[in-house]
Amino acid sequence: MLNSHPKVPFTVKKWVYILNGISIICIISSFIYVIFAFQQLPETIPIHFNAQGEADNWGSKNTIFIMPGIAIVLFVGLYFLSKVPHFYNYTVEITEENAPRIYTEANLFMTIINLEIVLIFTLATIDIMGKFLGVWFVGVTFGVPLFTLAIFAFRLERLK
Repeated sequence: MLNSHPKVPFTVKKWVYILNGISIICIISSFIYVIFAFQQLPETIPIHFNAQGEADNWGSKNTIFIMPGIAIVLFVGLYFLSKVPHFYNYTVEITEENAPRIYTEANLFMTIINLEIVLIFTLATIDIMGKFLGVWFVGVTFGVPLFTLAIFAFRLERLK
């Protein structure tokens, strides 16, 4: 059953447009980078890395297009999801009074998460292309979105 949060209009911050633009630029840049570097790739490239940043699975160089492809699918899905914050689950009670403030914040949060995911897939594409980022990439991949979630939870408490 869907939640019963009020469906009220909310303000879209200018940062949402800027961050979405950056996400689109990253996706396009990722595809351009892959297209130009494709010919120089060996026939077999690393497609998975262990926690130490070492390649532990290999595949055809054609698989390099999977990362930017996944980034597009996730970006589009999260973009549309960011438009309907009344569907989200919240840790605070949503009322007619606080909904516009909380929905505005949730819209920005989802946009930031979307950008972080696009950046993670862009960096993963670079990693697979042979520019190995190392073990710190694993920490960033998990740490940055968790930090963003913690900030959002804190801000949500202040807005209720």
